[in-house]
Amino acid sequence: MYHFYVLADDDYWTAISEFRKLLREINKDPLIFIDEVAIYSTMIPRRTLVAPGQQPLLLVQELSAYAKRFDFIAAINGSQPIACRTFTPEQRVSLRVKCFRQKVINQWITDVLAPVINQLGIKNLYLICDKSSSHNRVSMMQALRAGKCYRVKKNLHMPTGSAKYLSPLDNPLWHSFKETIRNKHPLILLDIPAVLSQ
Repeated sequence: MYHFYVLADDDYWTAISEFRKLLREINKDPLIFIDEVAIYSTMIPRRTLVAPGQQPLLLVQELSAYAKRFDFIAAINGSQPIACRTFTPEQRVSLRVKCFRQKVINQWITDVLAPVINQLGIKNLYLICDKSSSHNRVSMMQALRAGKCYRVKKNLHMPTGSAKYLSPLDNPLWHSFKETIRNKHPLILLDIPAVLSQ
């Protein structure tokens, strides 16, 4: 017997539908999605083969709670990836940050994203991101202005919990990064950049 559960209420799906409708009204090239993800050096496979009656056992070099973390931030428009950056564990230590915070994201926007947006030659762009606390609309627009970028017309936040349905970064790209790491388990820490560059 199959049971079907409603994933969320009607308001959730209505918000996603309305946001998709808004995006369809705009040409794909002026849409710039930004997102961040953390990938750990120890990401064990989610599925494994086990003999009947036996417990699954995976050997790891370190517990995932203490695994080294690589942080990625990227921007993609409707037709191409336009900017990205990787933060290694050592870089995060030197910056004295544990993860992506508003300050780090805004600095990346000013230093990396703003010049790239200017080179695109497209006006009236929309910067689209999730509702993370580090994605403050006003400070992101100030970061763009600090980078001498005046082409972004508006900063849009996707409805809560909808990035996997709306963002081309969230599901296709970040998910494939994580699955690549899981499929190559166990990995040596030095192998991660080479694996992800493929």
